[in-house]
Amino acid sequence: MLKISKKWWYALKATIYIAENNNELIKISDLSNNLNISESLLRRIISDLDKSGILMTIKGRVGWVKLGLDIKNISVYDILNSVWEELWISNCTKWLMCENLNNCSTTDLFWNLQKSFNWILKLQTLEKIIK
Repeated sequence: MLKISKKWWYALKATIYIAENNNELIKISDLSNNLNISESLLRRIISDLDKSGILMTIKGRVGWVKLGLDIKNISVYDILNSVWEELWISNCTKWLMCENLNNCSTTDLFWNLQKSFNWILKLQTLEKIIK
């Protein structure tokens, strides 16, 4: 089942914060302090976002971060997917591996809800969020 985790919430907060600050290089420690997020957890989240190309990091003694893509090209779906959060609204839609799949009257309902949910997350870009 879908549950908003801290990792999910923090990934969104961090990318929105960076976008709102004109995508300038930000010290990871400053980002941690400004968002009140543990720096070690934030670094793990940033690492996932960096691997996906959403963020770009500059390694070094301090560590800096900025967006790796234009705000028009970063959706909430992309952010959540890059930090490996499950985006399934129910176990029924998780890879369509329900043991009652063929005998269940709600399969189509949940699958249509899942597609709509994904579509909405893909429509919500950082550009739309910060305006």
